[in-house]
Amino acid sequence: MAKEKEKKQKKNNENIDFEEVYLTRGQLMWRAFKKNRLAVVGMWVLIILYIMMFAADFLAPYNPFEQSLKHAYAPPTDIKTKYKVGDFETKVKPHVLPCTSYVDKLDYTRKIRELLYPSRLTVEYNGKLMTIVLNDAKYFPRKDFSGEIINAKSLEFSLKREEYAKINGKWIRVSSAAEKAPYLVFNYNDEVLTKGEAFVTTKTNTAKSVIFGKYNFKLKVDSEDAIEEVGLKYTINYIKYRDESGKLHLLMGKNLKVVGYDYKYYPIKWFVKSWGPKAKDYGRVGYVLWVIPLKYHLYGVDNYDNNKFVKVFIMGADEFGRDVWSRLIFASRISLSIGFIGLTITLSLSLLFGGISGYYGGMIDEFMMRFAEIIMSIPGFYLLILLRSLLPMDIPSSQIYILLVFILSFIGWAGRSRIIRGMVLSIKRMEFVEAAIALGYPDRKILWRHVIPNTMTYMIVNATLAIPAYILGEAGLSFLGLGIREPSASWGLMMARAQDIYVLQSAPWLLIPGIFIFVTVIAFNFVGDGLRDALDPRALG
Repeated sequence: MAKEKEKKQKKNNENIDFEEVYLTRGQLMWRAFKKNRLAVVGMWVLIILYIMMFAADFLAPYNPFEQSLKHAYAPPTDIKTKYKVGDFETKVKPHVLPCTSYVDKLDYTRKIRELLYPSRLTVEYNGKLMTIVLNDAKYFPRKDFSGEIINAKSLEFSLKREEYAKINGKWIRVSSAAEKAPYLVFNYNDEVLTKGEAFVTTKTNTAKSVIFGKYNFKLKVDSEDAIEEVGLKYTINYIKYRDESGKLHLLMGKNLKVVGYDYKYYPIKWFVKSWGPKAKDYGRVGYVLWVIPLKYHLYGVDNYDNNKFVKVFIMGADEFGRDVWSRLIFASRISLSIGFIGLTITLSLSLLFGGISGYYGGMIDEFMMRFAEIIMSIPGFYLLILLRSLLPMDIPSSQIYILLVFILSFIGWAGRSRIIRGMVLSIKRMEFVEAAIALGYPDRKILWRHVIPNTMTYMIVNATLAIPAYILGEAGLSFLGLGIREPSASWGLMMARAQDIYVLQSAPWLLIPGIFIFVTVIAFNFVGDGLRDALDPRALG
């Protein structure tokens, strides 16, 4: 065993010696970088994030600016693979059901409910069996329709809604009203189709308080504590449908009985045409890399009947019913690009001030470094807020983006310029620089060909470690309302929408942009550590 280990170790040493002799400097740097596994993971994370940024129009299933108040604070969509009606159950393609956000009339809280749109409805009316089939329905898991088949253009329910209060174990009816809609609500009032009526109850204090405030004179009680439960009862007043010829039919009375039904469902599909070029209803054109017109998107829903309640939110929706995922990847265009653009300006200023100051010295050095120290003496975040507050507050987001880049660049160059000055002071005393001076090369050529290139190792590592500061700076300003504004999006602005206590309790998915900020910052730091190791001469052998 010992001899085998020695042979293996010797072979590994020979391979290392071979690589160090015959591999190029770039290949040796890549070998050193790969040894840091966290750096490789960070690199792949950043690659994925930047692919998302460039392909945002393709990956977004919805227009990130399109509002749908019917889906305000909608949670991540429940994707189903089973279709079930009563005792009938079968597997179908992954699909979603229509849903809407509304205030529950029972306990007066905001909820998201899935809606039951009939695709076919079998009824017994005056002793006659008939099946009403909706023309705009596309998918029918079963074909065993009973009785006379009637093709209908539309279908509407009229439900009688009665409010009840339970006092001393007895239910007392306090009100009655009618509701009309082309749908029912799953697990709420859909039992009117199977049992003839639906009765839902609650014991919440809010419901008791509302009922007591409205009907205490009917209930003859002194306080809401006397109310044990609150209930809602639904029954069918009538069913109305319009046949293919446009004639309206009304089914009502005690002779009406629902025998069976199927409901519409909407399959999820890849490469769906939703919003994009010439989509007049959405008012925005999608492009790949801002140049290539885009007609299809990676995934979406087969919304064959243009149902306004059909959406698929893989990361939920915000308070305006906008898809969080679509806005998240569009926001990455600002949050991920601001670091590179800002850093380019910062490094240019740092090289200019640090290089000239270190190379020439004297009064030029004194003036430039004192100015840099004044900038460094002001706390960065307060300087950031000060500079932003001096600018108009009502300018467009595109101009705010440019201003943020320059503001973040202005506060970041001073510290780096001092470090570069120190490096230049050291480099200009080296033999190859002194030789260039002796040969009569101009100062500009010596700086940009001999001095500045020798600071690149520091600049590259510093760049990867500094980009997260720009991302966090933009996020901080947007979070405080001083950065990107609605309807545009950045990760900081999206985080600002999650400050409400209601959001933290009921819509935690709005905190997802914070996870992306955290992952991006950590990934850049991992890559920076890996580059520092790769550029270390000792790591290259």
